[in-house]
Parts: sequence; C-alpha cells; structure tokens
Amino acid sequence: MSGKSISFNPNPRNKPQPDPQALDAFVQGDISKANKEPGADRKPAKRLTFDIAADLHKRIRMTCLDRGKDMAEELRRILEEHFPV
Repeated sequence: MSGKSISFNPNPRNKPQPDPQALDAFVQGDISKANKEPGADRKPAKRLTFDIAADLHKRIRMTCLDRGKDMAEELRRILEEHFPV
C-alpha cells in the first residue's frame, strides 16, 4: 500500500459553515435563528414535511444545483409567490 493520501472538500457547494450558536438554536428547535444569515430578518418558522415523487425531487435538486441556489430557499420563495399575504 502506498503512502498516498487523498483529500476532498466535504462541502461541494462551498457554503459557509454556520456558527456554533446557530447550530445550538437548530438543535433546540429554533430554526428561525439557525437559518439566519447576516442581515437577513426571518420570521418564526414551522417545519413542513410532505412526500413528492422521486423524479420531481431530482429535477428540483438538479435545477437548483445548476442555478447555484439552495433548494429550501427556492421552495420557500415559490410557496411565498403562490400563497401571498
């Protein structure tokens, strides 16, 4: 066996890692603080879980990846457009 070592980036999208306080907030269930980006003002949040077809999920994921967008943010934006206040 050779002494060759291979390193790779564990985060392929190079997203900045959240600060430890955001991780604590997420674990405690306060995702409004956990998802907060600098300068972003978020409302209190609720988690929504539902099933979609695997091929639809793949299309959404691949489209978001091609556009360099976060899948969750894109889906939130679409829901806001279809369900205005």
